[in-house]
Amino acid sequence: MKLEELKKYNNKKIAILGFWKEGKSSLNFLLKLWLKNITILDKNIEIEKREGLNYQLWESYLETLWNYDLIFKSPWISPYNNLISPYKEKLITQAQVFFSNYKWKIIWITWTKGKSTTSTLTYETLKKIWYNTKIVWNIGNPVLDEVNLINNESFDFIVYELSSYMLEALKTKLFIWVINNIYDCHLDWHLGRKNYEKAKFWVINNSENKLVNFELKNTTKNISNIKYFWENWNYYFKDWLFYKNKQVVLKDQNIALQWEHNSKNITVVVWILDIINEVNFWNNIKILKEVLSIFTWLPHRIQNIWVYNWITFIDDAIATTPESTIAALKTYEHNIWTILLWGQGSGFNFEELKNILEKYNILNIVLFPDTWEKIFWNLSNYEYEAIFNLKWKYSPKILKTKSMKSAIDFAYKNTPKWKICILSNAAPSFSLWTWYIQKWDEFQNEVKNYNIIR
Repeated sequence: MKLEELKKYNNKKIAILGFWKEGKSSLNFLLKLWLKNITILDKNIEIEKREGLNYQLWESYLETLWNYDLIFKSPWISPYNNLISPYKEKLITQAQVFFSNYKWKIIWITWTKGKSTTSTLTYETLKKIWYNTKIVWNIGNPVLDEVNLINNESFDFIVYELSSYMLEALKTKLFIWVINNIYDCHLDWHLGRKNYEKAKFWVINNSENKLVNFELKNTTKNISNIKYFWENWNYYFKDWLFYKNKQVVLKDQNIALQWEHNSKNITVVVWILDIINEVNFWNNIKILKEVLSIFTWLPHRIQNIWVYNWITFIDDAIATTPESTIAALKTYEHNIWTILLWGQGSGFNFEELKNILEKYNILNIVLFPDTWEKIFWNLSNYEYEAIFNLKWKYSPKILKTKSMKSAIDFAYKNTPKWKICILSNAAPSFSLWTWYIQKWDEFQNEVKNYNIIR
């Protein structure tokens, strides 16, 4: 929706559905457009109310959707909810407003695992090349806070990392569209894999440049003008070398970002540099080398937070799929002694994760609700805070808990010196924390203050 169209809702009823970070941002944006008659709809009854706004809170917050002409939906709320789906035509999101009004070049990065790392690496490289570049993160500040549409702000490139929550029904044209992988994720939100894939691939046909991991070739076989990467396609990594059309462009030397999944991410950046400026490609690759020499893990993505009591603690709190946790386990292999797992299942298949836990003989496992039924089986006979040995293919020590404090106490007491304790969820954790930040803050605070507070 264009801004001029949005301004026409001045005398109509507007609702903001979900008053979290993006909902508050949407409110500020609407007020800058001088729109009135705004109602906040949210399940949280403790929202601090502002004069001049209407509120419908707690359990009845979805009962009057019929009464509004336009509904700004926050990304975490599923449009497939039975109480919301009848009003899909009224729904609008920040992403839709942004893409309808921003007319300059956008690099769209959306897949299941690794999009934040790739987005940041792309941004850091373009910035070092002296492009005027903005990065907009999936879990960072909302896009309407980052880009001033009202004043027609523009950049050479916007690197936009989008989650599937933000992609539903988007209609836009992009400069670059790239996708690396699709794993089962958020299937409960999307009501199945088909809708999840549809969200990820929604705008590919309207994109000027398209790059896809060859593993998704069958999924994209009916889409024209796609370039593929990996396994000897247009761009790939083999024998510690990065290739462009069978020509070596980069060696895996002095690269701080290691492991195969990150080699795929780097390959994507090589392609992006080729697309944006083929004439200066080799100079841009030189700059990429400089960035890669110092670019390491992002916060909460296999982040080594320090060694305490001779135990290395790794924060991988953003790992919310089994595949993400599997990648972390493969990174450290037999050095991991303790792992914290939990969360909603979201339609995941945990069989491969179970095999990896056994393969690397992970001896201490903390299970937060309700992981055990998804990964193992019903463990309701065991009480919370009770430590027991699981009779499985091997015999790991298990702690069932809802407390991060108990989990870290267990880790300190059961992880040997010079071994690793890793927080890598394998699933979302909204059953205990409403936002990622709460979870990783608690983890790091409990680890760092253990000797002080115990």
